[in-house]
Amino acid sequence: MNVPDIDDLVLDHEDEGALEELGRRVLSRGPWSTVAFLVRTRRDWEAPWEGPFLWLHRYQKVAQGWKLVSRFHTTDPGQLDTLLQALGDWGLFEGGR
Repeated sequence: MNVPDIDDLVLDHEDEGALEELGRRVLSRGPWSTVAFLVRTRRDWEAPWEGPFLWLHRYQKVAQGWKLVSRFHTTDPGQLDTLLQALGDWGLFEGGR
């Protein structure tokens, strides 16, 4: 992927369904960068939207631009609530959605 800046990355969906990016946050910058995406998806153009889901992507800067090295995708909207609860239990997050 020939993208000079991490902020210019375009999120791709691997299958034939649709993807809508609801938000993004660059969590770390440098030769190894991490980006959090909030997305919703649907199986095809006529199906209802599902989500939101959290996608965490790790990129490496290479000569051609940015290379996707690893990713984690939540698969159920309830996982976001569980993550927020865990952060709260650990004292890292106060508040709610």
